[in-house]
Amino acid sequence: MERDSIRDLTLASVFAAIILVMTFVPQIGYITIGATALTLIHIPVLIGVFLLPKKYSLALALFFGVGSLIRAFTPTGPLDTAFVNPLVSVLPRLLFVLAAIYIVELFKVIESKVKHADIYIFGIVSLITSFGIYYAGQAIITFSGWNADLITILFLFINVGFITGYYAFIKKTSDQRILIPSTLILATFIHTVLVLTALVVFERDLVLTLIPSDQIFSLVVSIAVTNGLVEAILAAFIGTPILLALHQLKENQ
Repeated sequence: MERDSIRDLTLASVFAAIILVMTFVPQIGYITIGATALTLIHIPVLIGVFLLPKKYSLALALFFGVGSLIRAFTPTGPLDTAFVNPLVSVLPRLLFVLAAIYIVELFKVIESKVKHADIYIFGIVSLITSFGIYYAGQAIITFSGWNADLITILFLFINVGFITGYYAFIKKTSDQRILIPSTLILATFIHTVLVLTALVVFERDLVLTLIPSDQIFSLVVSIAVTNGLVEAILAAFIGTPILLALHQLKENQ
């Protein structure tokens, strides 16, 4: 028991150090593309959710949020100053980790209690992402005024491509644990939605200086899915092999 506690504390310390490095070294944890940024720091946090007790997972979320808050004092983008507010930088990260913890627990129950659990987990993830991609397309049509038929067809191909890739990926790893890539995908979407919601709710005045009020919802939805989709794919492809390797190492010990 004491050995396990020391191992958990050591592993949590390593992940905390990785989070801090990714936070403050440019273009590692936040990859800036134009006015938006792809966030990758949530990946070591999610890995910690799988490997560590809840208290350490929440501690990693706190490191993530506080690091984001400190980083906001040297802004690189128009919305970075909003993250000085802990309700934008810290609270969504704590809620995101809680959501990830309960997603893992839910999927574990499904795996243990339900026959052909992989089919149901695949269906849950595909349904949620399909709704998100569809509404992102509609939001972009509303926000940009682009041709509705063209955008609908484009997002249909994006949806098919995502589901096909997701199926191929989980089929390759399903013998070991389908819940890993599925949790990484869903939790990443939740993280994106929570952060954007906190921005709109708690820093609305700042957001309105950049975006007209009648376009906020459409823009938030489109960013939530487009950014969230890319971040989810990266989380699954980066996080899954790392977690499988760490689980294998743990079993060998």
